[in-house]
Amino acid sequence: MNKPFFINWQDEFIQGEALIDEQHRAVLATINSFHYFLQQGQGVEALMPTVNILVRYIGFHMKTEEGLLRAAEYPGLADYIVDSDNVTDEFMAICQLAIDNQNPDGLLVFIREWWQSHLELHHKTTPYLMNCAGQYCRVDAHTA
Repeated sequence: MNKPFFINWQDEFIQGEALIDEQHRAVLATINSFHYFLQQGQGVEALMPTVNILVRYIGFHMKTEEGLLRAAEYPGLADYIVDSDNVTDEFMAICQLAIDNQNPDGLLVFIREWWQSHLELHHKTTPYLMNCAGQYCRVDAHTA
């Protein structure tokens, strides 16, 4: 029997910026992998590689958004950067608590709350992400 995902991808998550949508899907895939391993009865130590990937990927994602928002001259950029740093610090503190208490369930609560707040933030940032004049590095498959 298939176990359900922790967070299922929904069309309402689509931001309309391909790079951000792709990264959001990757964040959810990593979250759902963590949830799967947790459901398999993995202990905290066994879960930490997945948690480390998740922490790093969320940081990577937020740096990507920061770059796009900087290029779009987003007026709330300074607050976005502070919030990003706070998320990383809070995530690390909750990870340490999970290790100390040998109980990773608090991580799932934090992850769900982060995802919901991140989507709410996109109500402000997405118009800037979509209007970014910056260019992505594109590799032509025929010349590569």
